[in-house]
Amino acid sequence: MTKQLTTQNATITTASVEVKTLTISGKQVTLAVFRQLREENVLHPLNATVDGDLWGTVNYHPDRCADAPEHLHVVWQKGSELRRAHIPAPSHAAFRHLYAGLHVEALIADGLGPGDIRTKAGPQCIQVVGNNRPGTTGFARFTHRGVHFHGPVRSEFIDAYYRREKLPTDELWGRIRHVAGPEATAETIADKLPAFAYTEAWRQLRALPQLFIAV
Repeated sequence: MTKQLTTQNATITTASVEVKTLTISGKQVTLAVFRQLREENVLHPLNATVDGDLWGTVNYHPDRCADAPEHLHVVWQKGSELRRAHIPAPSHAAFRHLYAGLHVEALIADGLGPGDIRTKAGPQCIQVVGNNRPGTTGFARFTHRGVHFHGPVRSEFIDAYYRREKLPTDELWGRIRHVAGPEATAETIADKLPAFAYTEAWRQLRALPQLFIAV
């Protein structure tokens, strides 16, 4: 039977809280010193896995990004040096990846154009950006399995997307498969995007201890 909480049986206890500080030679790191840390992404550019020794996160926004979409400022070690990294949440990642561009190129080869961009199956919120002039390169961004990706799109595919001087479909696919493999499809290319790895890395980073620095 659950006891009723009363003033006779209730007590107040004080829990001990561990505060971790970032120090150099025994002295607490200041905001100015933290800003001097070289910024470098701790996630591997190909597979989005953590590619360094993690120290913790700092609740300080040196680039005045406190109001930006959810992100973390991570302190990590590369060799004998410390780095800081700005890591956006998966839905705001804008993670640049070769296969992101190839996937959108494959969709374009399959007929994707401005008028039907929201009716294609697969990634969500696809946006293709290119110059109005023929023969110029562009880029694409979209969300796949909860992660926002960004990738380059070659000029011939930008032209095909806007229905300008479109190359034959088999020639477009030949250029895609030269990079992605002879059996590549839009779906198999999407499967190579490191969406799950990025999500797992974000979970790992969010679990890091917060490091306190001096004002």
